Amino acid sequence: MVTMIIYGPRRREAESFGRLARDLFAWLSEEELQLHCFSTLDTVRTFLEQGGLLDLACVGVTGREEIALLRQIRGRYAQAEMLLVADAGISPMEYLTPTVRAASLLLYPYQEKQREQVLRGFLRSCLQNRLQDAAMEKEYLVIENRAGRTAIPYSQIYYIEVRERKIFIRIRSKEYSKYDSMEHILGQLPDVFVRCHRSFAFNMQHLDRVRLSENMVYLEHGMMVPLSRSYKSAVKECMYGRHTGQGRR
Repeated sequence: MVTMIIYGPRRREAESFGRLARDLFAWLSEEELQLHCFSTLDTVRTFLEQGGLLDLACVGVTGREEIALLRQIRGRYAQAEMLLVADAGISPMEYLTPTVRAASLLLYPYQEKQREQVLRGFLRSCLQNRLQDAAMEKEYLVIENRAGRTAIPYSQIYYIEVRERKIFIRIRSKEYSKYDSMEHILGQLPDVFVRCHRSFAFNMQHLDRVRLSENMVYLEHGMMVPLSRSYKSAVKECMYGRHTGQGRR
C-alpha cells in the first residue's frame, strides 16, 4: 500500500488533484493507494503528528507557512517523495533546498495538461523507485539514520554487533549504526549470518576459523568476534553444514 497526502489552500483544487492522482495511480500500478486530501494547514499538521505512514506528498506552496510545512514533512519522513505546486511569486531558493529535497515541481499558474504531465511523471518515478528498493532489499541491508539512507551489500558485512542500545554493521574498513535489535535485524539477513554471542553475529562467508578453546571466532582480515558457551552448538552446526554443503535449514 502507498500512502499519499495532497495539500492545497484551495479546497476544490486539492480535491481535483486527488481525483487525478487516483486515476493516474490506478493506471500505473496495481498497489493500493491510501489518499488523504487537505485544504487547511492544521489538518495536515494533525495528520503528521499522528505519526502514520507516508510515502508521497503533493503540497501547494503559497507562502512561508507552507515552506515550514515542507520542512516538517521532511523532518518526519526522510524518504517520502514530494511534489511541490508553487506560486511563481515565491523564489525557488525558498523551497528548492536540501532541507526539503523536492522530487518534482509544478508552478502556478498551470494548464491542466501540464498538471497531468507533471503528476504522471512524479508518480511513475516514485513507483519505479519502490520497485528498485524492493529488488535491492533482496541483496542489500538498507539502513536509515540521521546520515541518510545506505544500502550495504550482504556480502560486504563481516559482523553485526549490539552496543549502546544500537546495532553496528561492520564492513572491512567502516562501521554503520542504527537503532534496532539483534533479533529484528537477523530476521532481515540471509542464513549465512550466524549468532555467536548475545551481542554478536557474523557472516559465514568471511569465516577464517573458530577456536572453541579460546571462545573466539576469527574472520578474514584479522577481525574477530567472541563466541559464548550458549551459542557454541549453533556455530558448530553451521560449520558442519558449511563443510558438507547442507547449509542451514
